[in-house]
Amino acid sequence: MTATALKHVNDKLKNLPDSLIDEVENYIDFLVYKYAQDANEIPQWHKDEVLKRIKLDNKPVDAFDMIDKLDE
Repeated sequence: MTATALKHVNDKLKNLPDSLIDEVENYIDFLVYKYAQDANEIPQWHKDEVLKRIKLDNKPVDAFDMIDKLDE
């Protein structure tokens, strides 16, 4: 990535509301996974994050339930 492209991305990130930063991070993780040439090329930090989430065994988020709660 060129310095100019990196600056543009950083400027856009700085202008995002804090509430969207997690979503951006998740999308970046998705892109890393999607474009990995081989399953062995998945970075170790990504594997660790997936294992951590599996161990936490949190209930999946229901987007429709979240929307209903916003309307209350």
